[in-house]
Amino acid sequence: MEKEAQFVYENPQYVAQQIKSIIDIMLYKMSLESRNKAYPNLIAKINELNVAELAAKKTPGGASIGVSISLIKNMLNGKNPAFITQTLDELAKML
Repeated sequence: MEKEAQFVYENPQYVAQQIKSIIDIMLYKMSLESRNKAYPNLIAKINELNVAELAAKKTPGGASIGVSISLIKNMLNGKNPAFITQTLDELAKML
C-alpha cells in the first residue's frame, strides 16, 4: 500500500489534478466572470515559474506543516462556521 501511495504522489498527472482541485476551491469564491479571467492569468504565472529553482529547493518538514495550515485557512476563510467545523472534522478523520 505504501509503495502504491508513493507512486501516486510521484505521478505528475495525479499531482497536477490535486493541485487543480485546490485551485478550483480557492477560486470558487470569485464571481464566474472574474474566475474565467483568473485562469489565463494563473496559467501565465505558472509558465513563469523557474523549474530549476523549484527543483533545487528543499523544504523542511515543519515548513510543510505551516504551509498546510495556511492553505486550510485560506480555503475556509469566509465560509459558514458550521461548514468550517464539519470540514475540519472530516479532514482530521482523513488524516
